[in-house]
Amino acid sequence: MSLRAAILPLLAAVFAVLPPAACLAASLRTATTVTSDTVRLSDLFMDLEPGQDRVLGPAPLPGSSFVVGGRQLLAIADQYGVDWMDQSATAQTTVTRAGRVLDRDFFIHMIKQNLPDLGEGPVTVELGDFHPMTVAADDPKPVVMSDLDWDQKSGRFSATVYRTHPLGDITQDSFLLTGVVHAAQRVLVYTHALSAGTVLVAADVRVDDSYTGRSGSKAYTADADVAGMTLLHSVMVDEPVLERDLRRTIVMHKGDPIMLSYIAPGLRLSATGRALEDGGVGQYVHALNLASKMILTGRVVNGSEMEVDTTSGAVPSDGNALRRLSSSSRSGGQGGIYPR
Repeated sequence: MSLRAAILPLLAAVFAVLPPAACLAASLRTATTVTSDTVRLSDLFMDLEPGQDRVLGPAPLPGSSFVVGGRQLLAIADQYGVDWMDQSATAQTTVTRAGRVLDRDFFIHMIKQNLPDLGEGPVTVELGDFHPMTVAADDPKPVVMSDLDWDQKSGRFSATVYRTHPLGDITQDSFLLTGVVHAAQRVLVYTHALSAGTVLVAADVRVDDSYTGRSGSKAYTADADVAGMTLLHSVMVDEPVLERDLRRTIVMHKGDPIMLSYIAPGLRLSATGRALEDGGVGQYVHALNLASKMILTGRVVNGSEMEVDTTSGAVPSDGNALRRLSSSSRSGGQGGIYPR
C-alpha cells in the first residue's frame, strides 16, 4: 500500500470529528469605534458570513460610548444566526462613536470670518463663558452661526451657534457665544518693568504698531510725549502707557521766580516773572510779568523758565483775573483762562 493511500483515510477521520465550519466561526470585537450614526453587526463581530451584516440601531453621541453586555450579545448572535466562538454571558464589547472637539480656536476663527470691517491688522478674540462642543468626526460643517451682534466701540459681540445635525437635546443643539474683539491699535508701551515714582525718559517707552490687548483706560498714542512724567504705580514690560499711569512731574511751583522767554522768528526776549500755577515740563501754565503786571500763558521749559505763548493775549493782573485763575487751579484745570 502506498503512503498516500495510508494517509488519506486518517485525514478523513480527523475532518469528520471537527465541528462544521469551525474555521469560519465569527469572533467578538472587545472594542470598536464607529464613524456613522448607526451600529452594524460587523461592528460587534468579525468574520461574518457574506451578506450577514445588518444595521442594529443608533450609535452613541459623537465622542461617547456604550457597553454591550454578554446576554445582549448572545441574543443578537442568536437573532442574526452568528456562529460566535467562545460564547459567554460574561463577555462584553465597548462601542465608541468617533468625535471631533470644536475648541476655542475653532470658534475664534469662525468669529473672525463673520465679523466685517476688522481691517488688515492683527485681531485678537476673547471668548466669554465657553464650553467645547463635540461633533461627528466626518461632519464637514458641524455648526452654523447666526444673529451676530458686534459693538465696534466696546468690541463686545454675541452670536448664536447651532448644530447642523441636531441631537434632539435643546441644551446641546445651540448655545450663545459671547466675547470681546480687540483690533490692532498704535500705542506706546513700556520697554521694561518700572517702579512707582519713576520719571520717564524716552528710552522707557516704544511704539507698538499692532497692540491688540485691552487697556481699560485711554492709552497714549505714538505721537504723545511722556518723557518727564512720573509713574503713579509699577508697570511691566510691553504694557500700554495709560493716562491713569502718569502724572506730570512738577518742576515749576506756584510763586517761584522764573524767566519769561519771548521767542519769534529772528527775535528772543526775556523778562522776569512769577509762576501763578504748578506745572510740569511741556505743560501750559500762567505767570505774572513783574515789569508789566500782565498775566501771560506759556509752556514750561524747566523749573525756572517758561516760553510765552505769543498767540494768547495777556490780561491785566486785576483782582477778577487772579480770582478766576485761582478758581481754575483749585478745580484741577491746567491752562486756565486761555485757549492753547
